[in-house]
Amino acid sequence: MTIASQRPADISPTIVSQIHNYFIHRLVNDNDLRLLDRTMSSLDSVSKENIPNLSPGQVIVTGVLFELPIIMQVDQLNEEIAPNSENTPLLDIWQIKEQY
Repeated sequence: MTIASQRPADISPTIVSQIHNYFIHRLVNDNDLRLLDRTMSSLDSVSKENIPNLSPGQVIVTGVLFELPIIMQVDQLNEEIAPNSENTPLLDIWQIKEQY
């Protein structure tokens, strides 16, 4: 089973504490970071500090299958099979509106 969330703090701490392996992408919300701190014994302090600074595609892998947390770079999918999940180009949109 895989549990995935952009807001781990919304998942029951009981459920999170029973998970054995984690793939952690960038999180900046203090509630989410506190939840990870309380429930993940396999996450060292250096890895915890890196979570808000992870780049797109970077993930910290930790849990019972790993001796130490590992920071990995996941390759981006080819454009033809990738979901449309790019960030909205706000600067481009705002510049177009200013021209009118």
